[in-house]
Order: sequence, then C-alpha cells, then structure tokens
Amino acid sequence: MEKERTDHSEEVADLCARVAARLIDSITRTAQIASSATPEMRELMQQWIDLIGKEILNRVNTGEEIAVEEIARSIGITPSSLLSILLALQRGGQTSITHVRCVPGSGHNEDLCHCMMED
Repeated sequence: MEKERTDHSEEVADLCARVAARLIDSITRTAQIASSATPEMRELMQQWIDLIGKEILNRVNTGEEIAVEEIARSIGITPSSLLSILLALQRGGQTSITHVRCVPGSGHNEDLCHCMMED
C-alpha cells in the first residue's frame, strides 16, 4: 500500500513538473512575441488578416457556403483561426453568420502547439 502511494505521488509530482515547465515555456514565448510586436509587425499581421478576410468575403458574396475545415485547409490556417476571422467580419458588419452546423470533434485541442503535446 505504501509503495502504491509513493508511485502515485511520484506520478503526480512528475505531472506537475511537466505542467509547470510548459507554462513557463508558454509565458516565455508569449513575452518574446509581445516584445517583437512592433508597429511594422502589427501592420503586416493586419494586412495578412485583411487578405484572408477578403478571401472569405469573396466566397460569402458569391453565396458559397463556408465549409470551415475545407476553406481553412485551402488557405493554410486552422479552423479556429478561420472562425475567429469570421467573427471579426461579423463584428465589423461585413457579414452575418446565420447558422452553424457542428459535428463531433477529433478530441484533440488544435489550438495547442504540437510542442505542448505528450509524446
């Protein structure tokens, strides 16, 4: 019984250490990105988002249904990023989201960098 507790405690301690290491890594990366957010970088990012927004609006204006996963893949972004841009377009009054159809997910958090995943 004592051996089981020791093993379980070691597992918990190891898990906590990995979580802490990932948090520190994430904070460090965020700080690095924030420190490089110069006006020029912000402008480039806005131009990129505007280009993707125009691509989405072109499809909306032709009456094409927005197949999130398919369009995201064709543009080279994640479905979450495409949805974020769609919401920004709606907030800006450039489009109106009238319906959403959902299916079961993959069970993987696509917003997590692969570097944060367990091997």
